[in-house]
Amino acid sequence: MELIERILILSHVVAGGLSLVTGILAAFFGKKGGKLHRQVGRIFFWSMFWIFVSAILIISFVRFSPFLLVIAVFSFYMAFAGVRVLTIRKTMKAAPIDWAASVITMGFGIAMLIMGVSYQLEADWSSVIGYLCLFFGFFTAQTGWVNFKTFKNLDKAEKMWWWLAHMGAMTGSFIASITAFLVQNGRIFNLPNELGWIPWVFPALVGLPLSAYYGNKYRRQFKMGKYAVA
Repeated sequence: MELIERILILSHVVAGGLSLVTGILAAFFGKKGGKLHRQVGRIFFWSMFWIFVSAILIISFVRFSPFLLVIAVFSFYMAFAGVRVLTIRKTMKAAPIDWAASVITMGFGIAMLIMGVSYQLEADWSSVIGYLCLFFGFFTAQTGWVNFKTFKNLDKAEKMWWWLAHMGAMTGSFIASITAFLVQNGRIFNLPNELGWIPWVFPALVGLPLSAYYGNKYRRQFKMGKYAVA
């Protein structure tokens, strides 16, 4: 059992490292949609897949970790949705697996919100894990709901909707992956206790504005939303 545990944890760590490297390559190197982007994107997706599977196995057979559970589900669904949208754009019709994944993700997000409230009530609203569950629970449920609504209105979607959907989903998955790395390895930064919150929020504080900037850039380029030609 100890050997299996070590293999699981090691493979989880390796997959996490691969997701960071390939995420950086996909985001900042090579042409979007080019050969490098597609190749490292595949490695990123399958790395996130194994992070998710190994996390579930570790939680089930080694030790339960709310942090690992929340990050694993959120980051994988974002990667899954980001890849699936590339298929949906061709058919303009969501498959049963897309509908099911969005509904399951919404349910999981709601469950995380309930778990977060439970942790906070037990700790008089001072539980770090509780805040983590509330934060990621909200965004997990919201992501599932946004995708569900998108599937219902694909016939009204703008021409390049899939580009922004793909970018937003993969960026969200990458931010979650970086957050997991920083939190799990926070001790290497030797931060004082009063600054222990930084690894939790730094990736989002940097990543979300960048994502918004590039999202607006592509809306302007593709003449979408407020930039649409009248």
